Amino acid sequence: MTSVNQLAELCGISAQYTDAAGQPVQIPTEYQRTALKSLGEQVNNDSQVEKSLYHKIQKKWSQLLPPVIVLHQGQRFIIPMCIPVTRLGNQFKGELIREGGATEALSIKPEALKEIERTALKNEDMIKLELELPDDLSLGYHQLNLKHRALESHCQIIIVPDTCYEPARLSTGQKIWGSSVQLYTLRSEHNWGIGDFSDLKKLVTALASQGADIIGLNPIHSLYPANPLHCSPYSPSTRNFINPLYIDVSALPEYSVCQKIAKLVKGSEFQRTLHSCRVEPYVDYAQVAALKYPILEAAYHHFNRTDVENKTPRAKAFDKYRREKGAGLELHGTYEALFEYFKAQDINSWGWPCWPEEYQQPDTREVHAFSRQHKERIRYYIYLQWLAETQLQEAQQAAIDAGMLVGIYRDLAVGVDRGGSDVWRQKPFYCLDASVGAPPDPVAPQGQNWGLPPFHPEKLKDAAYHPFIEMVQANMQHCGALRIDHVMGLLRLWWCPPDKTADYGVYVNYPLEDLLGIIKLESLRHQCLIFGEDLGTVPPQIEAAMPAARCYSNEIVLFSRKGDRFFAPNDFKAQALTCISNHDIPTLKAWWNCNDLDLRRELGIYSAEMTQREKTSRHDDKMALLRTLQDAGEAPQGMDPDDISTLAYSRELWEKMHYYLAKTNSRIVALQLEDVLEIDSMVNIPGTSTEYPNWSRKLTQSTHDIVSSQANQAFFRNLSIIRGSS
Repeated sequence: MTSVNQLAELCGISAQYTDAAGQPVQIPTEYQRTALKSLGEQVNNDSQVEKSLYHKIQKKWSQLLPPVIVLHQGQRFIIPMCIPVTRLGNQFKGELIREGGATEALSIKPEALKEIERTALKNEDMIKLELELPDDLSLGYHQLNLKHRALESHCQIIIVPDTCYEPARLSTGQKIWGSSVQLYTLRSEHNWGIGDFSDLKKLVTALASQGADIIGLNPIHSLYPANPLHCSPYSPSTRNFINPLYIDVSALPEYSVCQKIAKLVKGSEFQRTLHSCRVEPYVDYAQVAALKYPILEAAYHHFNRTDVENKTPRAKAFDKYRREKGAGLELHGTYEALFEYFKAQDINSWGWPCWPEEYQQPDTREVHAFSRQHKERIRYYIYLQWLAETQLQEAQQAAIDAGMLVGIYRDLAVGVDRGGSDVWRQKPFYCLDASVGAPPDPVAPQGQNWGLPPFHPEKLKDAAYHPFIEMVQANMQHCGALRIDHVMGLLRLWWCPPDKTADYGVYVNYPLEDLLGIIKLESLRHQCLIFGEDLGTVPPQIEAAMPAARCYSNEIVLFSRKGDRFFAPNDFKAQALTCISNHDIPTLKAWWNCNDLDLRRELGIYSAEMTQREKTSRHDDKMALLRTLQDAGEAPQGMDPDDISTLAYSRELWEKMHYYLAKTNSRIVALQLEDVLEIDSMVNIPGTSTEYPNWSRKLTQSTHDIVSSQANQAFFRNLSIIRGSS
């Protein structure tokens, strides 16, 4: 190995990987060098590489204790302790601070500890020892402090369970069904052109009455209130806070009593815009924002004049929320106010990289001065988060009250937008000279670049995983389950270099056992079921870790072809959330009629020849699917076994498809309301931005109309019967 290869290995950069075809691919050393630069390593010449390599090894051995260690309950609680060999006879003093505050004094004699490893550095010989902790440490977060003269270290000890939380009824084999929905697509007579949390309350209540036990959402992370055209839920400003556009303003206490709100809403222009937003087939984010935010501002000022000045219980609840959320919420509010301020000066200001340098990080004199001068605006953005969380909590409570076993499941995006709040607040923990993506495969020969900066693995560990823990905790609130998008990112992420295509990228590894351990701990504490989106090329480490951790897989029927059939119902994983398709795949009707292929041809993504090849392949898929339905006893009436190629799409076909889905082994299955409504347009076309109106197409009917349909009620009843008997 060259020094570059050695340094790359120490930094977790893979030397090779297995591609989508199962073939080994060797990573060129220069690609590794580029990734090392993204990590902040100096590697322009051999001298710099050698120096970086030595510093990396020295750091590994010079830490008395690691900054964090994740230990599993039921195993020995062992921490590595590194000291110079010359200190073996010394006595180290310290303390163990248990979660909750109980403190125990420690006195450690290194010569009495078991040796693990030795090494010789330039100046001294080092030894690694095995320090055993009390075996009664409870699940949670503890702190170990240790020192002797100049040697001092602090270690966060995280004790985690073996598995994620799983409702008892699921663990004993009960099968349930539900629906996944893009929240913004929901229609109702009262919403303001975008699905909101009141629509969600009605949806969970209505579907619970039909037998559903779970409702899945798109990521509801906060985007950019001052830039509503940035609407991709998978490219959020922050994963720790919620998109305020989902607030139902008409459900606020202020809405019915504030005269200013009444005057705004009654205006003829307001009413025309509101009507237009409601009837449009696509969400007009700019117009929806223009309707909602003036009302929210008026509500905030009314809240201050009435609740705050009179110190009402509601005002006290807001203050309590603000205290509990702490510095992270304050900084997010500051970011929102700064974004709005600089956006007003320059419409092209898309995030903190566009701001003057003195505002590009939170802890500067200028930012502190801004915070003092704009404290009310910051407080307004904090108020929006309070409203959003309150309404989401009410929706989840409505699901439980209606009898759902799980209720709402949230979706955790794989990353954040580089110009957003999370990166601005926590810049040292992100690598801004790299972007998350995917390696080359037959669909994308040059790979995929999603434009999302990855966490820096080493700096994340140095911070005792605090940014990761904070994110996980935030996304397990007010829900019964959490879907982790691209769960392989707990093990490795494909880092794309700047100014080059994704095929110049490399895999960078992350501490799977540590990150998954934290998820298991928080899952148990929040009583939150976990799904890991494990589609595509799944490394064996993930395949082994997920079932053992009771982290449910995410199975997609349209990806399950095997030979001249799709999976039989018994072939699907039991510990899984299984769907026909998802937001990146055409609806069932669009898939059957090849609408997605024709659209890709129209958009210039596919050539005429490729479109025809894909249609030929799609025809084979449809034939395989029909054979599978026949095997499962769900063949549509009138289907000729000798000539199934002529079967047209029909309601009966999609019903039979979903009855087949309901028969699968998987404990949870989810349908898409788009399929119930036989919609043939896509939510999102990967690889496009302005070419197609991604993330804006609405449903064609309201929840009330969907559930009041006798045909749909019969369909839902059949799903419940099959799930209960399969």
